[in-house]
Formats: sequence, C-alpha cells, structure tokens
Amino acid sequence: MLAQLFKYTDRFVNFSSADKELLAAALSFRKVDAKSELVSYDKRTDNLFFLLKGCVRKYYVKDGEQLTIYLMTEGNFIGAFESFITGMRSKEAIETLEPAELLVLNKNDLDRLYETIPSMNEFVRKILEQTLIQFHQALASFVLDKPEERYINLLSQNPELFQRVPQHMLATYLGITATSLSRIRKRIFGKV
Repeated sequence: MLAQLFKYTDRFVNFSSADKELLAAALSFRKVDAKSELVSYDKRTDNLFFLLKGCVRKYYVKDGEQLTIYLMTEGNFIGAFESFITGMRSKEAIETLEPAELLVLNKNDLDRLYETIPSMNEFVRKILEQTLIQFHQALASFVLDKPEERYINLLSQNPELFQRVPQHMLATYLGITATSLSRIRKRIFGKV
C-alpha cells in the first residue's frame, strides 16, 4: 500500500527513510464503496486523497446537471485544492466511481509535515505545478481542439477510462452531450 505512494513521491523528491515514516504516520487508510462522496459541493474540505485503488471523478453542478471536470485512477493525489488551501466551501464535488482504497492526508497533518520534513514543501509544490499544467492543457484542449480530437486524445492517453467511467460522465468531461459522444464513436470506429 505505501509502496505505491512512495513510488509516486519518488518521481518528485527523494524522501529519506525517516521522512517516509513520518509521512506514513500522518496518513489514514480509508476503504469506500462506489458512489461515495469524498468532497461535497458547498462544504469545506480538510483532506487530500491518494488513490490506491479505484476511479474517481471531480465535478461541478450547473443548473442541476453534473459536469465532470477531472477523472483519475490509481496512483495519484486528488482533492478540492481551493477549498483545502483557503478553507472556503468547495465549488466542486469528488466521488468514487468504483469501490476505492485511499490514503487520506488531513490539512493539519500536512502543516505539521511542512515543519518536520524539509522537502515536503518541494513535494507539494511539484504536485501543484503538475496539477496546474494538467488544468492548463485541458483548458487549451477545450479552446483549440474539436470534440472528436478531445475524444481521440483521451482514448490514446487513458483508454481504461472508457471501461471504467459511464458514457454520460465521459461526455460531460469532453464537453459534449452523450448523443454527440455516440456519434463521434460511430465515426471513429466506423473508419477502422
């Protein structure tokens, strides 16, 4: 369980064995069912999550419709970062799409880790930089790419999502209707 986390952290910083022990002690393990809400819309969150097993989505609610803005599978951190950092109510919700196993990091524990592990600041900064780049790429794709191009990119980069995420959620993630997604799939797979 922790090996998966430390494989992830090693991509960004080299925590010492003592640092890894401190980090491990600050985390709690949580096992949840599918459709469990990790972060609720319009409520504060003090937790970040590292996904060990499962698939989750982050979404907004607009005019009663859920608009998926982020999909994530094993081996990544996810959170409602604005709420986590500012203490304000979350403008987004995060839910599991499958039964999931998570490591949970509370904000108070993270603040203590900043003081006890010198490279923790660098680690979190690098995660936030990566997150910023991913959001920038998603925004650029919405501005520059046609829906069919977004579909093809998602299919080539994350093909497992098409087996794990309901079609109507994939459609909102791509910024299209479920009907448009069906048409795009027919065009693409009709060419093969």
